Amino acid sequence: MNANDVIESYVRDVARNLPRRERADVAAELRSLLTEELGGGDEAAALAIVRRFGRPADVAARYQTPTAVVDPADTRNFVVAAVVGALLIPSTNQRLPFSIDPAMAQLWFLAWLGTLVILFAIKAWVVRRSPERFQWKPSKVRDDDEVRIIEQIPLIATMVFYEIAYLFPGPVIHLLSGGRVDPNVLTYTADFANPVRMLWFAVFLPALIALEAFVIVRRRWTRLTRTAEIMLFVLAATQLGWHASYGDIFADAQADFGARMACQLVSAAFGLTAAYKIYREWGRIPPANEKVKTAAA
Repeated sequence: MNANDVIESYVRDVARNLPRRERADVAAELRSLLTEELGGGDEAAALAIVRRFGRPADVAARYQTPTAVVDPADTRNFVVAAVVGALLIPSTNQRLPFSIDPAMAQLWFLAWLGTLVILFAIKAWVVRRSPERFQWKPSKVRDDDEVRIIEQIPLIATMVFYEIAYLFPGPVIHLLSGGRVDPNVLTYTADFANPVRMLWFAVFLPALIALEAFVIVRRRWTRLTRTAEIMLFVLAATQLGWHASYGDIFADAQADFGARMACQLVSAAFGLTAAYKIYREWGRIPPANEKVKTAAA
């Protein structure tokens, strides 16, 4: 192999790492540059020159931004989407009414990650091809600390219903079923009715209801009330998850399965709500007046 062959081999390896439309121009420029620097040198001199330039992939990266499967700017969104997907996969706790095998859970998670990689790769490709479609647009500025009564009232009403159904399951289901369900079927077992097991959710939920009503009166959320709300959602979710996975709730097997399923679903709803609120709190941008106060302090 002579000196020109060394340079040509190097130029071709560099060009292979570039988009097709740029290869000819970059190859011609790089070939001219290396040939000029080589002068009348031999094969050893040519090899020394190209090695000083660096690996072909590194040299190609100098001519363009390397293509990433997931755009670095989308890393945070990718991680958040992966975590959300993981949270939505059913539990592997076999004592829960709705659970899946650990191997199946791993398969679902890997399938979700693979789907995300493909979707984010398609997005990155579209952005490179048509950047005008992804131009920044201003969004409506929302006061996150403002209490929205239209959101609070349905939330409070739902939690009040949960509390009543939790304390008086027989009469509530009897009423909702139009009298078709015997209230005596929905009698708690002595183990479940033990205050150590039953009491805590009956305490956490009214505390959460009282907090939601309190902020309506105050018309504003504070860091203290936001933190307290998250803690109560977590505690309520944990307690319901315990009910769903430990011991009998009702003596009747069919009623017990339905109750544990309901506890599992409501626990998941409370847990996901807490996770969402933790995410919002973590990414919260202090309003301008908070910044001024901090700076003044």
